[in-house]
Amino acid sequence: MPEQPRATSDRAVPAPSSRGIDPADIAALRAAVRGVCSGLWASATCATDGDLAGVWAGGARQGWFELAAPELFGAAVTVQEEFGRIACPVPVVDAALACGVLEARGDHALVAAIAAGSVRPVIAQAFPDDPGTGLVARHVEAADTATHLLAIDYAAGQLAWYGLDGARIDRRAGLSVPAWSDVRPLGPPEWVDDLASQSGLLLRRRVGLAARAAAAVSRTHELAVEHACQRQQFGRPVGSFQAVSHRLVDVETMLTAAGQLLDHALALQADAHPDWPMAAEIYLEFVGTHLARLQFDGHHTLAAIGYFEEHEAPWLFRRAHADLAVLAGLGTPDSVGVRLIRDGGRLPAFDLGPQAEQLRQEVLEAFEPWMSGPPSHFGSWDPRARAVLRDRGWVGVSWPEELGGRGFGVSEVSAFSEALAYANPPLGNILMGINSIAPMLIKVGPPHLRDLVLGEVRRGELSIALGYSEPEAGSDLASLRTRAVQVDGGWLVNGQKLWGTCLPDSRWVLLAARTDPAATRPQAGISLFLVDTDSPGLTVQEHRALGGDISATTFWDDVFVPDSRLVGQVNKGWEALGAALAAERVLIGASVMRVHRVLERLIALVSSHPDLVSAAHRDNLAAEVGRLAVRLQAARALVNAGVAATISGSKAGIEAPMAKVMATELAEELNTTAVALLGPDTLYRHGVAGAVGDGHFEDGLRSSIMGVVAGGTNDIQRNLIARAMGLPR
Repeated sequence: MPEQPRATSDRAVPAPSSRGIDPADIAALRAAVRGVCSGLWASATCATDGDLAGVWAGGARQGWFELAAPELFGAAVTVQEEFGRIACPVPVVDAALACGVLEARGDHALVAAIAAGSVRPVIAQAFPDDPGTGLVARHVEAADTATHLLAIDYAAGQLAWYGLDGARIDRRAGLSVPAWSDVRPLGPPEWVDDLASQSGLLLRRRVGLAARAAAAVSRTHELAVEHACQRQQFGRPVGSFQAVSHRLVDVETMLTAAGQLLDHALALQADAHPDWPMAAEIYLEFVGTHLARLQFDGHHTLAAIGYFEEHEAPWLFRRAHADLAVLAGLGTPDSVGVRLIRDGGRLPAFDLGPQAEQLRQEVLEAFEPWMSGPPSHFGSWDPRARAVLRDRGWVGVSWPEELGGRGFGVSEVSAFSEALAYANPPLGNILMGINSIAPMLIKVGPPHLRDLVLGEVRRGELSIALGYSEPEAGSDLASLRTRAVQVDGGWLVNGQKLWGTCLPDSRWVLLAARTDPAATRPQAGISLFLVDTDSPGLTVQEHRALGGDISATTFWDDVFVPDSRLVGQVNKGWEALGAALAAERVLIGASVMRVHRVLERLIALVSSHPDLVSAAHRDNLAAEVGRLAVRLQAARALVNAGVAATISGSKAGIEAPMAKVMATELAEELNTTAVALLGPDTLYRHGVAGAVGDGHFEDGLRSSIMGVVAGGTNDIQRNLIARAMGLPR
């Protein structure tokens, strides 16, 4: 069986949003930081004249410099994020890390002095001084306020502690404001340690810098969204222009993903989980790759108003780029791509707790016989695979128990969905009925119809097609024209539907039709029906898709649908349809676990057969693999958030489409990159002799478009996210 993401501990990792700390405490901490800074360094515009010493002293009174324990590192990062939002360089993470080193050395007096604010340490990289004697610490922030320096000397492999009494401090004007300084201590260090023993310190410092830079970019983005809602151009708010709104949506998505990756890494760190370093490196590579671009995007929306220094944005720009530059200079022992290829490493799992992880393993083991087989599609299934789903009681795991489900919570449902998508057994389109149609019927369907459909689903027998899209109504379902006119005992349907996925193999089609053409709001006049596919007057015209599935155009000519097949109330279909589509988007997003398997196939091939890699790509192989792996982990984070949000009803309007956009666009990128790296032999189908990757890259490339288009195109998803962000129409 191919290697799966597995739990490496029986302990439940804290919820990602907690950072290992109670969320209420995190919220209170943020509020306290803002309160202390309000009169001393209220915003990023205070970068030239803010009271740095006052903020440091206020932080000491609040206990910000008592966060040395590893389990409190998430709190230190939270404080530093708040400083990033106001471009303030008080190095809270540096102080916490210095306390940790001093505590380990037994210097409790200095630790107490740091907590009290009388000792103010900074950390900086040291270099041999120009004349060749002593050293100079460069790019030191808050040097005028600091009392001590913890110097990182990579060349000597040492970590040294200096007092700064009498030190020469040369402020050097440039992008960073307040300016960086060159610091030359007056005498020798008070002590020296082996740098190799402090790898955890270096990684945590890099995370702290990245988090502060990301917070500065996030604040710029907030200002850009506010500006887009208020600024008028050509008689409209600039945020109503799709080019602007989609740019803001992409920034929102990337920053949300970055936050999820950071929360995951901090939760693992607080739990002393062995996957914490890899999770941190993934976050750092994601930030290092995208943050600078996201900051520019914010300025492009703000335009001229964000270019002049009365505004916060120029100072946030300085803060973000200064931190990113220092971060890049610190480097890393091994990139994510190198670790994955050379060491056979795997991406850290989003451990959902012992029960959920046990369920994940049970699903993977149950479907192991199909995991090395051909690519699976909607239009093909193995009755034995469906029987596994049925016999294990895994049909409708999120349904209420009284309706034949398992009543699983969010963690179990998420683990189950991930494992099933990863295994990708040949189940056909039954999951559409299980995870999209059935929950809708449970919510709004009449009991007789609900029991009919759920009964077939529980037996593993149901295939159901969707009758949503039309020639003039694809993602814009509010524009559908198919009419259902009430007659004695039922309805007569006339119209045309497109792209009926799995319709040739389906017993029923869930039809959306207009029942009140005079409704003031187009959405208000739509109803849903469950229609037999052999109904008189229904004509099916089949089409073969690029991905290999069979779809259909259907023509409805006076098709009679009895009243008993009305789903929910007349003219109330839009609400039910919205819930079904949200679930469908998450299901499409959950396909990121199929992408995970594609990435693992790619890593396995280039690791065991490096000769397969095209000569032109061998030098940048690790970078390409790492880029894809980091994007994949970010997509997984959003998918998990989207699944949880949809099930709980919290923020489902924004999380689900975010997950769908990132996951499906990643599938396109990954398969395209695999073909570029491994050459044209990847483009033979499964079973063809010499097919590199056994046809999975070829199939994935052809099928990837479906993910972007289905459930509402990604352009439409970006519009939905824009509305949820409050951007104007």
